[in-house]
Amino acid sequence: MSQHDSLRERKEQHKPKNEKSKIDDKEVYQAMELVKQYLKSKKDFQSYFESDWDLEFSAEIEIKYMIDFIKRKRIRSEFCYDCIDRKIIPDGGVLYLVNKKKNEKSPLVIAEIKRQGTNKERIKEGKAKQATGNAIERLGKNLTGIKAMMNYEKITPFVCFGWGCDFAVDSPETLTVRSKIIVMNEFYNLNQIYVFKRDGNSDVNYFSPVSMFFREERWTIPEMFEKMKEIAEASIRYYLY
Repeated sequence: MSQHDSLRERKEQHKPKNEKSKIDDKEVYQAMELVKQYLKSKKDFQSYFESDWDLEFSAEIEIKYMIDFIKRKRIRSEFCYDCIDRKIIPDGGVLYLVNKKKNEKSPLVIAEIKRQGTNKERIKEGKAKQATGNAIERLGKNLTGIKAMMNYEKITPFVCFGWGCDFAVDSPETLTVRSKIIVMNEFYNLNQIYVFKRDGNSDVNYFSPVSMFFREERWTIPEMFEKMKEIAEASIRYYLY
């Protein structure tokens, strides 16, 4: 097979995945909108929203914002500005708490959704298995930047919903994939909500586990909403109280 034909085949393989990913993105966006509505209706927070606070959704996080967010703590002074005009685009976007008086915003929940694994479908079609995909490899880049941004806060309000046969927990073939996710999450448990940093003392928190939910079955909008709601509510209490 020529290089041209090989590239064309790979593009065709990824085309349906991209179309399916757009459906996933739309659903996690809907879950994020439900979280925004929930927080707005929560009596504990209504007085804040009536005065100096608001909520804002964005599909992207600018690198300039991430660096400025770090600078707020007045601890770190050295930065590389080569990528200052770039941005990261989490699949589910980010919901911010906005301080209107100070013109500042802080992340309440940042969401990703990753689909990986087509071997069950390929076997049904009589095709050979493919190697496990690279959805979680792409996840790592965004997570590294988000953890850096939240380094001087006590929370890391990030969640990823992964699904597909590559994440089946009862399959030894997927152990390599799961191990990569566990390493990415600093050896903390999967399928558990983590918002606050862990295992430090009163002054320093050493580890930043995040909420990594991975399974074979597709995530529903209500399921994602419930987990994102818990993360966002913990975050807003952290900032306001």
